Amino acid sequence: MSRWILPSTQRPERGSHLLNPELAPSPRRVALWAAAQGWYVHPLAPGTKVPVRGCDRCSAGSKERPNPQHVAHDGHGCECIAAGRPCHGVLAATTDPDRIASWWARTPAAGVGVAAGPSGLVILDVDCHGGQPPEDLAELLPGVDLPNDINPGSIIDGRDTLALLVEARRAVLPGCGPETLTVRTPSGGVHYWFRAPAGTAWRPLAGALGWQLDVRAGSSYAVAPGTVTRSGTYTALGDCRTVAELPVWLARDLDRTGHRVRPERPRTVLPWRTRSMGSGYAAAAVEAELRAVAEAQPGTRNATLNRASFNLGTLCAAGRLDRGQLADVLLDAARHGGLSDREAEAAIRSGLTAGERNPRTHAGAAA
Repeated sequence: MSRWILPSTQRPERGSHLLNPELAPSPRRVALWAAAQGWYVHPLAPGTKVPVRGCDRCSAGSKERPNPQHVAHDGHGCECIAAGRPCHGVLAATTDPDRIASWWARTPAAGVGVAAGPSGLVILDVDCHGGQPPEDLAELLPGVDLPNDINPGSIIDGRDTLALLVEARRAVLPGCGPETLTVRTPSGGVHYWFRAPAGTAWRPLAGALGWQLDVRAGSSYAVAPGTVTRSGTYTALGDCRTVAELPVWLARDLDRTGHRVRPERPRTVLPWRTRSMGSGYAAAAVEAELRAVAEAQPGTRNATLNRASFNLGTLCAAGRLDRGQLADVLLDAARHGGLSDREAEAAIRSGLTAGERNPRTHAGAAA
């Protein structure tokens, strides 16, 4: 595998800046520009990439210098946010230009943080920290089939890990296809900014995608291009200042690695609860099987129904449950899960019949 090289269209040129190549923008202008894109911003302590210190009540201080006036509380409901103070970092982020102007008038040199979740952003953070890659090369990209001819000496940092992922997916380097805002960090890393697909939510998980590959999403934030720190400047590369939607191939990998937040499905209210279906183990077995049928995913519903019918049929044969009642409640659950009566009745009939040929003993039921 060849060494990953930043495409020429993304290499920063001397004197390049966020908005005007001849005039470096002030932090306030950067913040207002970001807010105009619909991104929620909050100030960072001058020269750093950490949020500004909150008021005495909200700031815990550091381990070395704890703040005795700090009051532990949930920042989500903090009165400081409603009052327009930048306490609690991401939680205080806003697109309100008046509030932004007020914050940066108070601290003109503050950097600009962009809250990923409220802004609908997913930012791939490719680190360039050096260090030793995992001894087991399979840990470079957990869950991804890698070529057998990888030269361990060619893996130096996150850029090489990303190159492997792109090669494995037969994809195009993020930021090139589709073109999107790409930012060079002071350490030499790269941030690829993407828009979260409509109706999706994502979470930050450091290293879950791969070695030195992080994701900024949800409750985390990224440093806006144009922000100057003691380590250097976050520089937008090339001419693109828009954010493309997260590529499908990358979204699939981030979903696989747990970065996508999927809402918990509500527990199904089962129609059989109003009926008498035994007690103890038998009742628990019926509830578990019916819930599995009612909540089965498309493509698995028929097989799940047949398996549930078989399992409950073994109890029916042992005299613990009534076949007619079982058939009724199984059909109710199958309808809830989206199966038609015709296909459900066939699966129930064959499953119950097969189960009755294998009656479950009391000893087996207790196991």
